[in-house]
Amino acid sequence: MTIFDLLLILLVLATGVTFLVAIGSLLFRRWTFAGRLFAATLAVWALYLATGAAIAIFTPQRTLAVGEDRCFDEMCFAVTGFERTPAIESAGIVTRARGVFLIVDARVSSRSRGRAQREAGRKGVLLDEAGHTYEVSPEGMQALARIEGPLPGLDAEVAPGQSVATKLVFDVPAGIHRPAFTLGSNLAFSPARIVLADDEHFFHKPTVVPLD
Repeated sequence: MTIFDLLLILLVLATGVTFLVAIGSLLFRRWTFAGRLFAATLAVWALYLATGAAIAIFTPQRTLAVGEDRCFDEMCFAVTGFERTPAIESAGIVTRARGVFLIVDARVSSRSRGRAQREAGRKGVLLDEAGHTYEVSPEGMQALARIEGPLPGLDAEVAPGQSVATKLVFDVPAGIHRPAFTLGSNLAFSPARIVLADDEHFFHKPTVVPLD
């Protein structure tokens, strides 16, 4: 947890207290005071969100190398390798890509010293030079699972000090330019999306691992 995470937590707590005071003021018909509290809260949030957006927009995109960890508190993720193949074959069954399969080797590790940890909702996404996104291919994953066995997701639970290796299969155009891997989320909203200076902020360019 960073100082900016703590700042957001304090802001949320202060907002809750302010709203309770404002509602109490309305019950005692102190309309002007309650209105000022609401206005001040909205102004503080507007300033906070505007500052976060400005920082995110002007912060350079972060690029990681293959094998380099990207950590969130106690959980870390890394791309450890990748390969392209037009098809995946196992037990006489051939699964062909619509374009080409890009298979990404990934590692999920835990720096926790206490209990097993996981990043709920975490997933992998591919980007191309034009900013198009590509989700994991269900057909490709099923084909690879026939060879490798069940493959854990990036949201797998990991014991303290341990790591889990997995693979992600993407079906991308054969002529894809400058593909890159990034971490995404299946969650509808994450607080990190509005944390100051966080590289998962709404307006920050995603942190990527080039795959070329």
